[in-house]
Amino acid sequence: MVSRYTQQTVLLANVEEARYRILLTKDGKSLVEARYAVRNNQRSFVKITLPPGASLWSASLADKPIRPGSGPDASLLLPLTKARSGGEAPEFAVEIVYFIPGPSWTDKGRLKISLPALDLPISRTGLQVFYPPQFRFLAEAGYFRAENYAKPISPVLTVAVPEPALDSAVPSSAAVKLSAPAAPEIAMDANAGAERKSEAARQSAQTLVDKFHASERGARTSGILPVRISLPAFGPSLYLVSQLTSENQSPSAEFSYQQDKKAGGK
Repeated sequence: MVSRYTQQTVLLANVEEARYRILLTKDGKSLVEARYAVRNNQRSFVKITLPPGASLWSASLADKPIRPGSGPDASLLLPLTKARSGGEAPEFAVEIVYFIPGPSWTDKGRLKISLPALDLPISRTGLQVFYPPQFRFLAEAGYFRAENYAKPISPVLTVAVPEPALDSAVPSSAAVKLSAPAAPEIAMDANAGAERKSEAARQSAQTLVDKFHASERGARTSGILPVRISLPAFGPSLYLVSQLTSENQSPSAEFSYQQDKKAGGK
């Protein structure tokens, strides 16, 4: 039986569901879209600590652009909608998009993706990673586990920002092997098609990077324009899930990659 104190504590503020979509490029760039379904009847803001080296591009609350504040530890302070006390708070969506530079991929290697830390607990998390089609990509065992792709459970994440159709399947952990190509849910074109998609992904990401540096000069919260940025989702992808992320915890996922000559790699 749950005590009255526990029920009241749960009602104060909580992230019912977190969804991340990450676009990776072989030159080391990462573009991340993070969406959170939040319930709140006490907190005025949520503190989000981005991974080291990340630059915030945009933020929104309940589908409306906002300018987040900055905490003394360089964290982001995003205002929250506050419900009336005495009942279950309705869900609303909080979204951020950020960019992380990194080293270029080699023919074979490992990659660690760290996600933001929130000062709120997260009940469940879905992570979708799009990667270059000329590579084989394997999720290592750890905080996340691989599953077949599933749409968000929280209605505010489905209605406010629909997720685009996948170019390829999100293979289960048993289906993804470095020694064999990932099994597609929607078959990609032949090698030429895969190469075109990879080049389109690279150019799209580079265009966003160029626009960002031209208009914002790499600024963080002080110069962010209140404009939503759509994440360009290209190529094959993996889908991973986890449960119960504690507050102020930065979850991470590790991957192995290897260049696939059959998919257009050199």
